[in-house]
Order: sequence, then structure tokens, then C-alpha cells
Amino acid sequence: MGHPKLAGAIMIAEEKGKIVIGGDPEGLRSLAMLLTWLADADLEAWPYLPSGGRAHLHIYPVHDISANSTPAEILRLDAKGTGELPEDVGNVP
Repeated sequence: MGHPKLAGAIMIAEEKGKIVIGGDPEGLRSLAMLLTWLADADLEAWPYLPSGGRAHLHIYPVHDISANSTPAEILRLDAKGTGELPEDVGNVP
């Protein structure tokens, strides 16, 4: 089960105490497709993800994003099988 590949130019960096995500149109579209794929994934069909586990992807400089970027992890917060969110996470108002 492969996820969509990132394309174009994408940068993820920390600047002045905040995380900045930038890209050219192709890069931003490919990142949006990756996020949508993760959001829409049927976690029950992932046999290697245990019940209560959270799906995630790692994004690495040079391999996936620009060389001057910070490594990143994209985490789907709802747990497989329970849908529970971490205690310290609330919904956006």
C-alpha cells in the first residue's frame, strides 16, 4: 500500500519560533494529496497498525523535501479501532 509521492519544491522549516511549510504549486498540491490520502485511509485495512495505533508518515530532507528543510512527521491523531484522540489535543474552535 503506497502513499502518493511528493513532487515539486517543498520546504518545511522552523523560523522565529514557528513552523513554515512552503512550496511551489506542484509541491503544495502533492502535499495536499498526501494529507488527503492519510485522512481518507481505512486504518482497519492496515494489518501492521495495531489497534490503538496512529498512522503516520515521515518526511525527510533531500529524499522527500528540500535539503535545507527540517525532518517532519505527519500524524493522524485518531487511534485505529477506537478513534480516540490524545488527551492533550482538542478540536479546532
